[in-house]
Amino acid sequence: MSLIDNIYLLLTGVGLGLLISAPVGPVNILCIQHSLARGFWAGFVTGCGAIVGDLMIASMAALGLKAISGLMETYELVIQGVGGLILLGFGVRLLLSHPRMLAPDDRSLHPFKNLGAAPQSFLLTVTNPGALLGIFAVIGSAGTAVGGLQTYMEAFALLGGLFIGAVLWWSGLARLISLFRSQMTERRLTFINQSAGVLLIGFGLALLVKSLFFS
Repeated sequence: MSLIDNIYLLLTGVGLGLLISAPVGPVNILCIQHSLARGFWAGFVTGCGAIVGDLMIASMAALGLKAISGLMETYELVIQGVGGLILLGFGVRLLLSHPRMLAPDDRSLHPFKNLGAAPQSFLLTVTNPGALLGIFAVIGSAGTAVGGLQTYMEAFALLGGLFIGAVLWWSGLARLISLFRSQMTERRLTFINQSAGVLLIGFGLALLVKSLFFS
């Protein structure tokens, strides 16, 4: 494959990274909540957990690991149930929390001080059956559109673009939301936490209901 074709795959991957990351869901809600509570790095690290999860799933799809896709379809209801319980746990925790504004600005914070946010978003990503199967479908469609991913280099070009697109989305969202921190009070932050908690509980209940009654 020529350099032009690899660049095309890279740019296609950037678009896919934005497409996969952008839909409003549990991880976007957590990113917004963490950005408001603790600043840019907390929100961005939250997004990094999702990036790792998305890349792991996309790598399986791009490298043609069909057995993994079949396994996920077989255990889709179990994955839904686990994901629903995790969402409920995070939602209740946010709903009952009493947040404090931890720092006046991002300069006093450091990315390594916010690493605890990444496992949350990673778990939410890899236990979301819709996202799992959706990424397989998107990567499969993209591969078909370019005539198939014939070599590892082609797969890595697509995955590299996906990584760039995802980083652009999560860094942009975290930066945008963190700009509103100067207008935050603990009362407003409590309201935002409670709203985020209710939304996460709603997502969790929807997954549980689907896994229990629509099998």
